[in-house]
Amino acid sequence: MNRNFESDRTPNSLEHRFGIILKECMKFQGYYEEVERRHPSGIPYQEHLLEAHARYARKANGKNCQFEQCCLTLRHTQKFESTLEANKKPAKSRELNLSVGIEQENDESSAQGQETSSIPSAKKARPPGRKQSKEKLKKNEGDDDYKDMMQNLLVMKTEEHMMKKERWEKDMMLEQRKLKMEEEWLQWEQEQKIMFCDVTTMDDDQRAYVKAKRAKIVKAMSASVGETASDESAV
Repeated sequence: MNRNFESDRTPNSLEHRFGIILKECMKFQGYYEEVERRHPSGIPYQEHLLEAHARYARKANGKNCQFEQCCLTLRHTQKFESTLEANKKPAKSRELNLSVGIEQENDESSAQGQETSSIPSAKKARPPGRKQSKEKLKKNEGDDDYKDMMQNLLVMKTEEHMMKKERWEKDMMLEQRKLKMEEEWLQWEQEQKIMFCDVTTMDDDQRAYVKAKRAKIVKAMSASVGETASDESAV
């Protein structure tokens, strides 16, 4: 598999990962189509998704589908639809088609071998016919679809990583703000105790300590009020 995008995975790893994602997407799409067949038209699209998720979870022992966005992206691509249709056929039909195809290929190859043996070597090298050119073009188009799907998956993974990072940074900011508010509340409670405690029952050292702390608190409050007043006057 040729890659025209950057990735830290090997080609084999990407193919294996894509195979897992494709299998899960096909399974989820199958449940979604079952829901669509059961419900008449007019049912909201989101309700179909919810019921498909519920069916998936029942079959997967309570596990949710992690590739819903991938399925919604791939479901209308030609390669995904053809793969899904091929997997819907009965197993015997697929085996029969495969055996017939192999026999036809063997018969054709043997017949071609007999014909080419009687043809001079100068006439064996023929340019590709119209049918071969069409098949090659179709194969190239399938490769392009596969590359596009892989590119879309990588883009979705990058966007998902960025969203997780943004949520984490937001949670960290909220947590830091919460801790700061708790620290300020504890400091305010301590200052209230110092400002309004009874010094008549204290000795000289304790009273001196409390008075020094009170003076420090008053000074800090005065400075804070002064800064607030200067900001308001500037506005």
